[in-house]
Amino acid sequence: MVRLLSRQQIDDAAYDRCVALSPQRLVYAFSWYMDVVSPGWELLVEGDYEYVMPLPVRRRYGVKSVIQPLFCHQLGVFSAGETPNSSVLSRFLEALHQHIRYIPSYQFNTFNSAGLVADSVHPIPLTNHVLNLQKPYAELAAGYSKDRKNNLKRGLQREWAFDDTTDIAPLIDLFQKYNTAGIGRVAPQAYDQLRQLVAVLQNRQQVTIRVAMQNGQIEAGCLLVTDVNRIIHLFCAASPEGRKGNARTVILDQFIREYAGQPLWLDFESPEVETLAAFNRSFGAEPEPYVRLVSNQLPDSVRFLHRMKQWLQQTLFPR
Repeated sequence: MVRLLSRQQIDDAAYDRCVALSPQRLVYAFSWYMDVVSPGWELLVEGDYEYVMPLPVRRRYGVKSVIQPLFCHQLGVFSAGETPNSSVLSRFLEALHQHIRYIPSYQFNTFNSAGLVADSVHPIPLTNHVLNLQKPYAELAAGYSKDRKNNLKRGLQREWAFDDTTDIAPLIDLFQKYNTAGIGRVAPQAYDQLRQLVAVLQNRQQVTIRVAMQNGQIEAGCLLVTDVNRIIHLFCAASPEGRKGNARTVILDQFIREYAGQPLWLDFESPEVETLAAFNRSFGAEPEPYVRLVSNQLPDSVRFLHRMKQWLQQTLFPR
C-alpha cells in the first residue's frame, strides 16, 4: 500500500538510501536538497522505502498542491531495485490523486516516462539534453556542431581569465541585469533560495562555480552540481560582453574536458526554449525524454478564481 508521510514522519536515512541506490538517482530527490527547494515536502512511500516519490507540496487556493520547485528539474518515483514498472507507477498516481487535488506541475524522471506514457494520465512530453562523458575528450569535442567549434575557437582567442569561486552573487547580479528578458517576473525569494542551495552544496563539496573575467570584471559564469552519476548545469549568466565573447561556451568545454572519460552524464537541464535547447545540442548532447503531470480537481468556484489570477498575472506581468 502506498502511504503519504509528512516531512516529520520521513525516515531520512531510509529514504536517502533508496534514492542513492536507485537506477533513477537524481540529486534533486535527496532529503537535504528537497529541504531547500521545497521546505515541508511530503512523501509517498511503499513498503519499507522500496519505492518513494517526493512531493513538493504547497498551499494554493486553500488546498494542498504539488508544484515543481525551482532548481529541481525532475522528481518522480525512485526505487532501490528495479525501475518502477507501469503497475507501480499506477499505484503511486492513484495515491497522488487521492491526496492532492491540484497539481500545476510535477515532472517525472526519465526512467518513469515509458510507464507513464502507457498510463491514462496523458502527461506532457518534454525533452532534456544530456552528454555521455565516458568518451575521451577528443571524441567528445569532435561531436560539437560546426558553429559550436567556431564559437569555441573565437572564445579561446579572447583570452578570458577564469576562476573557480565560492561566491554566487556575481552570477545572480548578471542574471538579474541581463538574462531575465522573456522569462517573466522572477520572485526575489528565488535568488535567496539559490544562495541557500549553493551553501548546502558547498558544505557537501558538490558544486563548482566558474566565472570568466576581463579586466578584472566578471562577464559570465556557470554553476555545476556534481553527483556520482551526473553533473548538472544548474545555473548560468552572462553579460552582453560575455555572450559576444562566447565565455559560456569556453567554460562548458572546460568542464567537458575535465570530466571526459568518466562514467558520468553532463545534464544540461534543457528548458522548453528552442534557442537554448539548440545551444545544448550543439555540444553533441542527445535528447532525454521526461514528462510533466498537470492535474486540476479543484471545485468550479476555485477554478474560476484560478483563471482570474492567471489573467491578472498575464496582464500585469506579460512575458
